[in-house]
Amino acid sequence: MNRTILNTLNCAAVVMTLCTAAIAPQALAQNPQPRSRQDSADQLLYRRAFEVALWAMPAADTFAAREAVKRDLHGKPNDVAIDTKPLNSDAHLIAVQTQTPYLQGALDLRDGPIVVEIPAATSESHLYGTICDAWQRPLDGIDVGKDGWDEGKGAKYLLLPPDYKGDVPAGYKTMPSRTYLQNFLIRSISTAGWNAALEYAYTMKVYPLAQAANPGKTTFLDMSGIVYRAAPVFDAGYFNLIDMVVQEEPVNDYDKTMLGMAAYVGIEKGKPFKPDTHTVQILERAAKDAQEYLIQISNGVAWVPVDGQPGWTRLNLHREDIAKGRLYVYENADGMIDYQRRAAIDYWAYVMPADLGSGTMYNVAFVDAKGRPIESTKNYRLRMPKDFPALNFWSVFAYDARTRTFIANSMKGRQLSSLDKLVKNPDGSIDIYIGPTAPKGLESNWIGTIPGIDVFMGLRTYGPEKAVLDGTYKIPRFELMK
Repeated sequence: MNRTILNTLNCAAVVMTLCTAAIAPQALAQNPQPRSRQDSADQLLYRRAFEVALWAMPAADTFAAREAVKRDLHGKPNDVAIDTKPLNSDAHLIAVQTQTPYLQGALDLRDGPIVVEIPAATSESHLYGTICDAWQRPLDGIDVGKDGWDEGKGAKYLLLPPDYKGDVPAGYKTMPSRTYLQNFLIRSISTAGWNAALEYAYTMKVYPLAQAANPGKTTFLDMSGIVYRAAPVFDAGYFNLIDMVVQEEPVNDYDKTMLGMAAYVGIEKGKPFKPDTHTVQILERAAKDAQEYLIQISNGVAWVPVDGQPGWTRLNLHREDIAKGRLYVYENADGMIDYQRRAAIDYWAYVMPADLGSGTMYNVAFVDAKGRPIESTKNYRLRMPKDFPALNFWSVFAYDARTRTFIANSMKGRQLSSLDKLVKNPDGSIDIYIGPTAPKGLESNWIGTIPGIDVFMGLRTYGPEKAVLDGTYKIPRFELMK
């Protein structure tokens, strides 16, 4: 919903309130059954829970990842989840792909600083990714790996907890954090293929600074082939994640009003969160409605048209959003925190890079080549040219809009890329098909959708060249098939 519509609705609400006040005596005479105190209280609880659900989106994602490591992988914070085989719909990680191994997990600084060692790049392999705080703000405003601060030379990154007063030894790149829990997502990329990328990924190290003289072996947990729910589910349990955020993390100055809203819902620092059955029912509805709302406003709030690329959208980031010191805080020049836009963007984007466009570029399509809305019941083709300007590779994706991850189809939601063994056209171009029906003889080039389940699809570019970033090179569009 755009700002103009919201302003119109707000004005209409004020006018209606005034009109209602003016006719109240007559209305009460005709209808002597005013809303009960319980109904009014329930409505207020629902409204505040709905807003709290939007506000806490980035941190809920982070805490969901920590809980998934413990619950589904039987690990602990500071362990590293890794996929030894390409991920599929068993892994509920937000908007990931299947072409490279991932290193993912949560780092807890409550017991002191943590060291993350990023290995030097080789002639074939390198790491690329980001370490964020609990609110998904990149630590120190930088990425790590070849396209990050160390530029592929390797480095020891020292993660410092809030207000750390201890000594900082030499030889580290310090990364002060504003929260105790961190989230990271790092890709291992190799021109020598999956196995080489996997072997290289295992050279990353994580250990406490207190053990720097004799670090123990990093624990890697295989998340392949396991139902790994690292994305939050929008039900009453969503508010348990928010309670963890409030109990464990320092308060941002700009969040104090929202903490008051959370307290009304029953989430208050230092106090147990024990909603009764009636409250749980209201929280369940608020969480589900918040998710539905984020899906509805995606096109126009989270994603906006790309200049020079008809039919394509990119993340709706403003200049202030990526300014030094305010990276992904979503604070405008007047100091307002736009937590609705933040929630809409974070619904689709997980651990975003500090330097957008350096390593990856994301484009999303809501309409086909004729401008018609894309639907999960229809079949589409995207013809990727032989010379598409990607330094590393391109990847075409389709996600389930509600899980925010792979579609649970017969192939468990695979993604397709220029690294895969796909059928090519005589001119070297590759046709990618997305829809409920596989094209005969081209099943290898097909991503299946499920009719009735909202689909979210688009194109990733790893190592985008200038021509595709500035719009000089026109990205092809999805064509509706018969």
